[in-house]
Amino acid sequence: MAPAEKLLMTGITGYIGFQTLIIALERGYAVRGVVRSDKSIATLQSQSRLIAKSQGDGSLEFVVVPNFLDTDGITEAMNGVSVVVHIASPLATQPEDGDYEHGIVAPAVSMVTVILEAAATTPSVRRVIITSSCVTLIPFEWNYAPDSERLYTADDINASPKKHHGSAMEAYWASKALARMATRNFVRERNPQFDFVHLLPSVVIGPDTRLSADSRPCELTVEARGSVMAPALTASLNSDFPFVGVPVHVHDVARAHIDAVNSSRVPGNTEYILSSDTPDGVDWDRDIEAIARKYFASEVERKTLPLQGSLATIKWRLDASRTEQVFGWRMTSFEQTMKQLLAQYLQLKERWDTVKES
Repeated sequence: MAPAEKLLMTGITGYIGFQTLIIALERGYAVRGVVRSDKSIATLQSQSRLIAKSQGDGSLEFVVVPNFLDTDGITEAMNGVSVVVHIASPLATQPEDGDYEHGIVAPAVSMVTVILEAAATTPSVRRVIITSSCVTLIPFEWNYAPDSERLYTADDINASPKKHHGSAMEAYWASKALARMATRNFVRERNPQFDFVHLLPSVVIGPDTRLSADSRPCELTVEARGSVMAPALTASLNSDFPFVGVPVHVHDVARAHIDAVNSSRVPGNTEYILSSDTPDGVDWDRDIEAIARKYFASEVERKTLPLQGSLATIKWRLDASRTEQVFGWRMTSFEQTMKQLLAQYLQLKERWDTVKES
């Protein structure tokens, strides 16, 4: 029997959001997806037969809202919805005008505020699930003098992020912390009819299910995934900045969002760390090389996986025990996550190399 819930989802064209949408449809939820353009709808239909089928049978509908800060548009889209799954957020990309506050921080806080305001005026909404981040646990300056012995929990929060940002990444960290605090404050001060669940993923990696067999392998080596794959590939992917050694499989992040719809399973006004291999995390260089040699020895021998890049690790101890206890499952190990990511890369590369030779 299909669930009676109707979900409103943002960010469904993205890496996490796409997989979240697929899981919601697989579990029988009715979904209203918010996208910015008709082009996004066409792209989603081409990326998944399930999406195209679900739109055809009415279990999936789309609403186009070009500006996610359009309060009226978002409010109208929530009509009849019981749960909001808010995944969309500005990425840590360099703003054209160099104004981090205007380009990254303010939109993230404003976007979540619009979602909360719209939900508060929609009586049918009983829960809002928000993609936050583990970066909200600590200030950005922590990276320069990390406390690698302390165990951080979901109760930690960077309550006073700096207002002047020296990089897009620093602004991103601040934006996530401020958006998380804005949600807490809204629910405490307004006492709306809905509750919230904050999900705090660490470094999200794993296969990209949006890609087809004809995709270029370079489409997989972007953003955090590219830096994480550097130790298996080339120095051209090296990050300018060390990464905290706390990975999480993208499928686990997506799965947690849909599990959180169930209020009998996941209580409201709660926050959960999503990270594998806790509490001590991984060593990117050492562990990625070991995984490549263990599962793809012939590709390493042929230099298809040349192992020429690197990624420095900052140790960050996280406690995900509460997440595993409440959700009832353990997150995919980094070994299996990286194995799947490298396997997808090798499949795409083999296909693309064959095309170039023909």
